[in-house]
Amino acid sequence: MSAPQTRSLADLLWLLIGPVVWFLHLVVLYGAEALICTPPVGSGRAMMWMGAAATIAALGALAMLAAVSIRRVQDAPEEQTDATFLRKTTLLLALLSAIGVIWSALPLALVPVCASAGG
Repeated sequence: MSAPQTRSLADLLWLLIGPVVWFLHLVVLYGAEALICTPPVGSGRAMMWMGAAATIAALGALAMLAAVSIRRVQDAPEEQTDATFLRKTTLLLALLSAIGVIWSALPLALVPVCASAGG
């Protein structure tokens, strides 16, 4: 009987890169909203630029992750089904995270930035 193969920590980290990029995008957007839209500063234009830069950076990182995952799937031998599964799952999580990044950036385009709640 052969010993079961254990996946390395690197495989787990590759799997989590997409959701971590999505999380960091959310933190940057909401942190910037809280810091930029305080009454003394209150610049909606700065928030728009910060949100656009964060969204472009997150989508770029996710696109690079997807490209690396596709290349790793194509280079994998056919007999390594567990490695192929992890790489395909990484690709799907990157795509899901890209949808999440776009979804969380939509309020920048649809809602007035730094609008006061009181009117």
